[in-house]
Amino acid sequence: MVQSCAAWEKRLRELVESLMDPDSQPVRGHVLDFPRAGEHGLAVETLADWIGNLEEPAVVSPADRARVLDLAADFPEETRIRVRRALADLAGG
Repeated sequence: MVQSCAAWEKRLRELVESLMDPDSQPVRGHVLDFPRAGEHGLAVETLADWIGNLEEPAVVSPADRARVLDLAADFPEETRIRVRRALADLAGG
């Protein structure tokens, strides 16, 4: 990653805390545990999947979706594609 892992993890944690309510605790735990295991890409992919699978995806603002995409910016192309695809589901495809 171009930025430090600590800075990236802080951005991830802040985004997760702002988006996920207590009902999302299992997914929240996974997203926040993945970086501790060195699975940063899996963390951002899981967050994007969670957003893409929301019953009311409009509750996640375009700015927050952009923040998720920004978290994936330094990852390999396949990770970025999976994140974009999961977030594209918000628009119905």
